Amino acid sequence: MRASGKISRLTWTRKPTPRALDSHTHEIVSDPRTNHIVSWSKDGKTFIVWKPEELRKLLPKTLGLFTQPFASFVMELNVYGFVHYGSGNAEGDYFEFGHDGFQRGRPGLMHTIRQKENFGRYRH
Repeated sequence: MRASGKISRLTWTRKPTPRALDSHTHEIVSDPRTNHIVSWSKDGKTFIVWKPEELRKLLPKTLGLFTQPFASFVMELNVYGFVHYGSGNAEGDYFEFGHDGFQRGRPGLMHTIRQKENFGRYRH
């Protein structure tokens, strides 16, 4: 955080948020103007991507995912323990994801999201 041009101590003690899940992403999911692209489920514990390519365009450039296919975003979610609940229905394709640390109205929970242990390591 910046206060009068100085970096506060919170900057150094705060736990990092996963790349794909910064507060901007939470804001995009929460913004009613983007509900046709991505929205919270009725209970607010999962989010649904209705238009993956449109979401990709909305993701902040700092994530490095805006030039990548939607599959890269999905892989990033998997790295941080998100559960993929479903894809597609009679009305068309959608992708639903959930994590206890990513819920509607509770961006403060995001600090609990951690990379899976041993993710990407060779396993026998």
